[in-house]
Amino acid sequence: MELDYMNSLLKQNQNRMLLLGIVGPLVSLLCIALAIPLSPWFTWFGNALSDLGNYNNGFAVAILFNSGLIISGLSCFLFTIWFLTKTRSIALRFGMIVFAISNVFLILIGIFSENAGSIHFTVSVGFFATFPFAMWIAAADFLRFKETRLYSIPSIVLPFASIYLWYITFTDSAPWTGVAIPEIVTALTAILWLYLLCAMIRWDILPKNVWNET
Repeated sequence: MELDYMNSLLKQNQNRMLLLGIVGPLVSLLCIALAIPLSPWFTWFGNALSDLGNYNNGFAVAILFNSGLIISGLSCFLFTIWFLTKTRSIALRFGMIVFAISNVFLILIGIFSENAGSIHFTVSVGFFATFPFAMWIAAADFLRFKETRLYSIPSIVLPFASIYLWYITFTDSAPWTGVAIPEIVTALTAILWLYLLCAMIRWDILPKNVWNET
């Protein structure tokens, strides 16, 4: 009975953590979706998403946008810390540490808006530059096991979609002048990858020598 009770508690805790990992990113997407119609000056082709968080462009909208980033970053950070306590793989643990750093950068983007000056650019670059490496490190670990080999493919491929968009943006080959499109696509690749991790945990796909269920 005691063992069943402990297993039930562990399962409940896992479900709470998975909920953080799933709902967390949706908060920022919802805040972005609400902020855009409240900002008629905003265009996908001419602006950065961070323009929505600029207090000079509208205080209420900026609060909405920045709060969404902070809540999402904190939720994903807590999920990542929990993941770190459960994984037995050193390589995967290192990848998730990088992902945790990326989440911290996301929180800092919400705290240090465009109004904060150059620090906003620094933390933004930190966010967009770190999590692709988390995905690649995880992919290298997934390749070691037949149970997870298939899941290494999106972990390898997804970052290249954002890299391509950033490349054509900074080489003036894109039909847009702002960075909102590469920003949202890059963020979506991270969200899809996070959901992939959640699915692997929920469906018990991770091998026992990678994932500690107790």
